[in-house]
Amino acid sequence: MEASEALDARQMAGFKDFYQFVWATRVVSGKGLVDGAGFEFAKEGAHRVFVVTDKVIRGTGLIDRVESGVTDGGLEVAGVFDHVPQDSAIDTVERCAAAAKEAGADSFLAVGGGSVMDTAKIADAVFSYGGGVHEYEGIYTLPREDDGLGAPLPIAPLACIPTTSGTGSEVSMAAVVKDHEAKVKLEFADFPFFPRLAILDPDSTATLPPAIAAATGMDAMTHAIEGYVSVDWSPHNDAQALHALRMIRQNLERAVHTPEDEEARGNMLIAASLAITASLGITHSMSHPCGGHYGVPHGVANAINLPHSIRYNARGGSDIAARYREVAEVLGSEPGGGDADMGDALADRVSEITSSVGLPKRLSEVGVPEEGIPLLVEGAIGDGCTLMNPRETGEDEFTELFKAAL
Repeated sequence: MEASEALDARQMAGFKDFYQFVWATRVVSGKGLVDGAGFEFAKEGAHRVFVVTDKVIRGTGLIDRVESGVTDGGLEVAGVFDHVPQDSAIDTVERCAAAAKEAGADSFLAVGGGSVMDTAKIADAVFSYGGGVHEYEGIYTLPREDDGLGAPLPIAPLACIPTTSGTGSEVSMAAVVKDHEAKVKLEFADFPFFPRLAILDPDSTATLPPAIAAATGMDAMTHAIEGYVSVDWSPHNDAQALHALRMIRQNLERAVHTPEDEEARGNMLIAASLAITASLGITHSMSHPCGGHYGVPHGVANAINLPHSIRYNARGGSDIAARYREVAEVLGSEPGGGDADMGDALADRVSEITSSVGLPKRLSEVGVPEEGIPLLVEGAIGDGCTLMNPRETGEDEFTELFKAAL
């Protein structure tokens, strides 16, 4: 569907003609659950577990604890792959899949942030089906029964232990991997990418640096807000998004300023898992090329771009503004007044939180040059999230948005 067709069909309230909602991941939440990883993963059919992580997480000692938890549950650790970088790459995914195959693994356990979990998802597809990463890029591209029209063929059991509170990949069907040569982020989404198990344990974020807690927390906030105002909104997603925002308002700043606050860290893990949705908007359309071309961390880019998207969208019609008013009320902003004034007030409230948690508020502060705007606009227009934004956004509008964010 073209963007203009989606927007012509915009319906921001009432009984929707159609929507789809899927929640396929079993979530267990509680303190110390990493020690029972094997007990829980055995219920999903795992026997020889291949652990995927990065060197920073491994250096904290968490992987030693997870390995003990796996074996205590009667499972075997087939191997540990700790070579996932911040922005995972195609060759990283393919090396991970090959290492799992060589180790004789039959399941994957991702322990890390979004890059680690997304690497494990796509490596699992390559491991299970064969082929290369590019074969599975896009939406609903995994092999299916009945000449491609039936149920997707399963991949090996996958479990996730997130060590950040933002991406939501531990309960989503989406994944992103960077093509460093082309400087673009490849997007993947299909039902088998839903992990079978997510373990939310505040012990897994005990060593999370405040700056990363801040960036990933703002990523979760962006998911919740964009999902709530998307043309693809639904009552099911609304319930999750609004409660995620309540939890983020109550816990994000606590988790950043007092990292020893176990309750705040645990609640942020839950908030991030509630906030995630595949139906996003132009904040993500803007942030993806910022990461692809200039290496801006995803959560930081979202924190910078979100206020500008709010101001723009809130001026797109009273039906859109009505949704932002509900967000404003939850986040403690002024929900009354004209649409533009309300949008400005909400954007200011988001910026206030961004400042409070110590993140930059301009793209120029994180290495994005003014001459890079045409390149960023090109990437934003071609991004799939633009289709889900409630207000049509073209080249001129993206140019002005990037100038404002610069």
